[in-house]
Amino acid sequence: MPRGPRDSRSWYLDADPLEQVDHALVDFAAAHAGHELLDLGCGLGGYSLELGKRGFAVRGLDVSDRYVERARSLGVEAETYDGSTLPLPDDGVDSVLMLEVIEHLDEPAALLAEARRVARRNVLLSTPNATQSFGSTPVEFSHMLDLDHRHAFTVASLSELLDGVFGTSHVEQVAPVDARLAAQILPGVLRPPYRWLHRAGLAKPLFFTRLIARAPA
Repeated sequence: MPRGPRDSRSWYLDADPLEQVDHALVDFAAAHAGHELLDLGCGLGGYSLELGKRGFAVRGLDVSDRYVERARSLGVEAETYDGSTLPLPDDGVDSVLMLEVIEHLDEPAALLAEARRVARRNVLLSTPNATQSFGSTPVEFSHMLDLDHRHAFTVASLSELLDGVFGTSHVEQVAPVDARLAAQILPGVLRPPYRWLHRAGLAKPLFFTRLIARAPA
């Protein structure tokens, strides 16, 4: 896939759905979700498909007709919705999964409240991590380039948002990138010592690309 500024509503149309799947997020969902799962913002359907393979009963929703069509071509049960009201009854599923969704919303609290309404057990989500600062270092995370992002969340701001909707939540930083950053910005003479410290567990990660969170319904 090309790098650079993009509109996520169309950028993934030529992508392979399974190549877009981060299996660490599949593991996160599998560890915390109930059996009946709503993949809200399912996109091309790769996550719905992978979770279905693990025995979950998954239903997908997305605002893009073209993404839903791609998801259905994989055999995923998916449909479009209006972006605000979920077409499910109260307590209609065990868990709601929102992967890389809330940063695109003008008013994320409103859709989170809808997710809480339809979830019996919990709401699980991920979003790009804006907690760290690279200062003047010429580093960017490609997922920060989406033109339709409305919010950049830190641990503190995501916790505040979720606690306001759910009363409590658990937020953590994941997907460390320190080793890759070191290879790009450290002088050559310092890279072997850093790699040794990293392998020995003495160089603790400081930079993470993603936030994951779970909140009880």
